[in-house]
Amino acid sequence: MLPMRAALAGTTGNAVLMGVAEVGTPIGWVLLPGLLGVSARPRVAALVSAWAGVLVVASVLVPVIPGHRTDPQALLASAVSLSAVPLLAWARRRTRTASVTRATGPPDVAVFTVPAGPGSAALAVCGSPGEIGAAVPLRGGGLLALVGTVTGAALDTPAGRRAVEQTFRRHARPAASPPHLAGVLDQAVRDLAPAGHLLATIVRVDRSGAVEAVRCGSPDLITVGGDRADLAGVPAGPALGSTTVPAGDAPPSPVTGRRVAVVGATFADAHGERWARVLDQVAADDDPARAARGLTRGPRGGRRIGPALVVDPGPPSRA
Repeated sequence: MLPMRAALAGTTGNAVLMGVAEVGTPIGWVLLPGLLGVSARPRVAALVSAWAGVLVVASVLVPVIPGHRTDPQALLASAVSLSAVPLLAWARRRTRTASVTRATGPPDVAVFTVPAGPGSAALAVCGSPGEIGAAVPLRGGGLLALVGTVTGAALDTPAGRRAVEQTFRRHARPAASPPHLAGVLDQAVRDLAPAGHLLATIVRVDRSGAVEAVRCGSPDLITVGGDRADLAGVPAGPALGSTTVPAGDAPPSPVTGRRVAVVGATFADAHGERWARVLDQVAADDDPARAARGLTRGPRGGRRIGPALVVDPGPPSRA
């Protein structure tokens, strides 16, 4: 999504250019703001439309530089166009997020289901310390997901965790690979909190159901084949923001199995050496949402531990 400052700056620059060039056609004044608006969040789109309207009115009231035509039809055309921009941005956002649904569950854990190739995935979050979790559906049926844990007082705050997740969502596009996203998040962590770290696993599922992942200081993935669960053997890289060498160079590792389970470092720390055995018991559940929710249970009935991601990359009939 386009940042608010960039959208407003582009709208202002367009108005200045139109005024200097003495362009009076409505399309010259609203085309670029419209494109900027539909590329932003609905609230930003509404602000862009309002600001573009102010600039149109200013160009009419201030006769220093000829600007937008003042005849009623031109003003009406611009008003209608600018009013439609927030609606188009809302429709675009709704289309992108409509495939993410909230599954039923207890009040202390939220489970979201999303398509993953020909199969499905479920992400469970519960607000545990340092928890980072995001799942972004891609056009064509793919999926990009982030599961991780942040450390450091400056990064482990609501604002810091939200900034990391928003950075991931903003760059999670069909052409983005897990290593590229790791590099983007690495730089974001360095900018947000030089003393903070992000232990993360980034998973990509393409439209055919192929799964690949990169691991940055986080526990290994678990793959389930038949009734048996095994470690996926994804090579471990350093935590993001923890070294002087930027992340993003290591190639992603393919992950095979009828089901893939991913947890954060907090889960492994809480369960100790038994963490893989816990995944073996829970990841074989027939329902990915129920399996992801089960993975958030703390040892011996303790506090919930998240996030947890369960991916069934095959056809839904096998889930």
